[in-house]
Amino acid sequence: MKKQTLLIVSGLCVCLCARAEFCASAGASFNYKAGFRTAGAAQGFANDPSAQTYDNGHAGGDPALSRGGYTWDYSYDTAKGAVVNNATGGGGSLMLSSARTHTDAQQSSGEQSEAQPAIELYWQHDLTTNETFNLGVRAAFRWQRVDLDSTAVYSTTIETVSDTYEYSAGSLLFDRYDTGTDGAIGVPGLGDTPTSSSTAYTAGESYTALRELRADLFALDLGPTLSWTLTEKLRLSASLGGTLAWIDSEFSYDDGAYGSGKNSDSDFLLGVYAGADLSYQLGEHWGLFGGAAITRLENFEQQLDGRSAELQFDGSYTVRAGLFIR
Repeated sequence: MKKQTLLIVSGLCVCLCARAEFCASAGASFNYKAGFRTAGAAQGFANDPSAQTYDNGHAGGDPALSRGGYTWDYSYDTAKGAVVNNATGGGGSLMLSSARTHTDAQQSSGEQSEAQPAIELYWQHDLTTNETFNLGVRAAFRWQRVDLDSTAVYSTTIETVSDTYEYSAGSLLFDRYDTGTDGAIGVPGLGDTPTSSSTAYTAGESYTALRELRADLFALDLGPTLSWTLTEKLRLSASLGGTLAWIDSEFSYDDGAYGSGKNSDSDFLLGVYAGADLSYQLGEHWGLFGGAAITRLENFEQQLDGRSAELQFDGSYTVRAGLFIR
């Protein structure tokens, strides 16, 4: 039984190796693309108006200086944007404010700045033995490098929250005041909660946003082939089939003062490939070949801190050249 099994396996190997090519090639990949997106994000108030602390002052906080709905624990600085409004006959209002920056939602694109390396090993077997046209099958393993960059100018928006506190008697100085240093004797008491609040948005600054996507793509191709024998030594082959790929990717961003980061991700991708090669036989069982191929895979998306990179394969292609043994 063992002897029969060995004979079957040996016969199968002979069958698969007959009229088969084993090939190795090196090449270059071009035109990978990526869409980079950034969601709008607030950077946080330096001073939180909900805690009654502001960029240009504060209101309340010391219970010993608060009574009857009024507080004598406050400060303000008009040079930093506080607004004093003394009414005729006494009383008035004090407006304090805080601001924070929002990085605006943005989108940019990245492309390979230069060709990236690719290596392929494949096996091709003819299923027919015609003199001119032959049908066959092809299996290949590929590695490709993906290297994408994007440099774009993004913008920010400033959100300013302003709270108004009223006082019923007296008047406030028009420059600055701090009850913590000057005491509370003889100064108006502010209402200890704001009587109104408003939010305004204004254009902020621009900043340079850097995005990078570095990935290794490992793929297995399998599909039928059609070969034409053009001359005794020259042969043209075309193949079309399915692809199973594994991608291992690193995505990084640098938004200057607004943050930076890096992470890694990986996934399986499905797709199709099509390729053509022209081979020239130099020896009895070997020769050289060159060709090109395109691969269309599912888009691959990677996310980090509200930023994302989507790798797109719809315009990429590979050129290759190598050695075959037949």
